[in-house]
Amino acid sequence: MDTDELVVVLKRAGFSPYQADAYVTLLELGATSASDLADASGVPKPRIYDVVRDLEDRGYVVTYEQDRLYARANDPTEALTGLQAQINQFESAVEEIQSRWHEPNPDEHDITLVQHFQSVFDRARSDIESAEWHIQLAVTPDQFYDLRPLLQQAHERGVYVQISLYAHRDEILPVEPTNLQGVCTEARHRELPSAFFLLTDRTRVCYAPHVHSPREYGVLIDDRVTAYVFHWFFLTCLWEVHDPIYTDRSETPPFTFVEIRECIRFVEPFLLDEATITARVEGYNSRTGRERDLSGEIIGVDYTGSSSDNGPATIGQLAGKASIILDTGEETYTVGGKGAIIEKISADRITVETIDEYSDSTKQIDLSK
Repeated sequence: MDTDELVVVLKRAGFSPYQADAYVTLLELGATSASDLADASGVPKPRIYDVVRDLEDRGYVVTYEQDRLYARANDPTEALTGLQAQINQFESAVEEIQSRWHEPNPDEHDITLVQHFQSVFDRARSDIESAEWHIQLAVTPDQFYDLRPLLQQAHERGVYVQISLYAHRDEILPVEPTNLQGVCTEARHRELPSAFFLLTDRTRVCYAPHVHSPREYGVLIDDRVTAYVFHWFFLTCLWEVHDPIYTDRSETPPFTFVEIRECIRFVEPFLLDEATITARVEGYNSRTGRERDLSGEIIGVDYTGSSSDNGPATIGQLAGKASIILDTGEETYTVGGKGAIIEKISADRITVETIDEYSDSTKQIDLSK
């Protein structure tokens, strides 16, 4: 950096033009008289004394008297403490500006719009790491492999992981079942491009348009009510109509469900055959929020649409109210899904533990459908 550039920087740091010229000149000359400093720096002699005194007050120079006033530059380690503090503040401001441009603080907003896909992907990583019981994910194969280690950790924690993988119908899906084993509970293949999508614990959403969208942006949501809309987007557009490619479910009980409608579709045919089904429900009281862990017999289901004699109810038939009825032997409970309002219990997880005569092949149901 040459002398002129240094003077400009000092002016930006709060030096007056005369102070900047005098200080830079004094650094070059070492100790000198005030009048000689004025001549060398171009500062008018009537002003040089005030300029030197101001620099001394700020800790940049030291003055002393001999036959006249002399000045010398102070030790930079001490003199530049204030300037270094300013630099640190500017660096912090730069980091904060970059952070706010990259991703507004979602803790202050239920719904946040971001400008870049990377912001969405970074949040997705964080949400997968903190997921407790349910992940619904729609990704390309490359995105899947990027997230695979985190998904595997979530699966090992007992999180129910559903993955919708995109690959064009003319392409071979570059994800083998062995790559899905131990990583997810279920996976399906969709042939149409769609958004990057993540819903964790039915509360937090990370969404970005598909790669062919003319605009790059993303939506981050941390709100159960709003996330409910995205849950149905996943079920109807990214899951229900696409072909299963992997499941880690066993063919015999216990069976775990994190979606009340999936549970209803499974148990209703058995109930129509008058089977006895025992289950465990983990969730909370819909009115008080108190955690509940109930075990008993599923004695019925209740949903708004008309029941069908042609197999399990469709997702459309279950779009409204949907609940199961659990008899614990001491009390009968209505059980709804996550965020249930009218049922007594809002279920996070339902585990069907036993079904009498389950070995009867006429009662087998393909859980991947």
